[in-house]
Amino acid sequence: MSKFPTKYKWADKIDRDDLHLNYNPEQPQERFKSAGLDAALLSASERLPLAVPWPAGKAPTPQALPTPPADSDDLTKFREYDAVVVTWTAAEAATLAALFTPGYQTSQWYEYRHGIATYIPLVTGGRAPFNDKQADMARYYHSLGLYFPCKIGAAKILVFKSGLHLDYDGPAVPVRKLMAEIAAAVQPKLFITTGTGGGIGSEVALGDVVVAGLTRFDCTTQFKNEPWKASSYQTTSVPPKALAAITPSLTSVNAAKVPNARANPKIWSAPTDAIVTTDFFGFDDSSDYYKLQGLGRVCDMGDAMVGQALQGVAGLKWFAIRNASDPQIPNPNNDIKSASEEADQIYSKYGAFTTAASVIASWAIIDAVINS
Repeated sequence: MSKFPTKYKWADKIDRDDLHLNYNPEQPQERFKSAGLDAALLSASERLPLAVPWPAGKAPTPQALPTPPADSDDLTKFREYDAVVVTWTAAEAATLAALFTPGYQTSQWYEYRHGIATYIPLVTGGRAPFNDKQADMARYYHSLGLYFPCKIGAAKILVFKSGLHLDYDGPAVPVRKLMAEIAAAVQPKLFITTGTGGGIGSEVALGDVVVAGLTRFDCTTQFKNEPWKASSYQTTSVPPKALAAITPSLTSVNAAKVPNARANPKIWSAPTDAIVTTDFFGFDDSSDYYKLQGLGRVCDMGDAMVGQALQGVAGLKWFAIRNASDPQIPNPNNDIKSASEEADQIYSKYGAFTTAASVIASWAIIDAVINS
């Protein structure tokens, strides 16, 4: 039986898509606080990840630009940066900022709206953050993303929080265009997509990390008629040196904040360990309600599309990294609504901490590929 309760007072007041995409542990929005979301009512120290003891000379350091760029600027000023790291949700970005750009939270990252007029007719989804006119979503309204430069040793990195999302933007799939645009403008050696996901199967524990051998689509709803609905995309092989660098001294700091997680998250990195990109908000439960079991280690809503967008980019190494921000949810009564509420509670309270391990994995790959 799960150690988490199964009913929450906020569950009928909050849209779960809004929660997963937009809840910001840096500055929780009023709609989440007024609904009584447990995570939003915690102190800042209980919402954001702790600093980790990076090896000497290898701590990520922010590189603020002397003059803040206009939001209409393109990204060519970062041409031939060594790596691009893309993340997706507000909570994921908060953790990436805490660990890769300390002192510069996402509220201080630069806004990216270059060529926005070409995207506005493409983003037709009514639930897309891109189209959300709420006052506290102003930085995401008609925005392609937020970004900030940093360094790891000699490696130059551009971190980017996407403002577009495969499952919410509509049938034109503008996120594919955005990912290709970033790769073409920056021309990095290394492209990483990272974030949270739902663990698939009972073997994947809360907080585990999947450095995928491949990403694959499992589209059964809005994209079920697309030719790529079940396509898969191979990632770059993980350097053994990178795996060796993901040490307990780094990962245990924030894993200790997550009940029911391993003391040291397991890193799944076999060639067959897949990230499964769905075209709906799914998760795994013990009844296999969404039929995800056997397809991969974790499910998400974007990484396979990044793989598709990067096909044909010569010489580019790319990695897809997800943390299990909710594990397989026990569902003995076949009550998928209650199971969903439990998954949401776990994500909102602990996702910022489970994400630390996947950010550490991103750091290790950058250091091993670029600085070695």
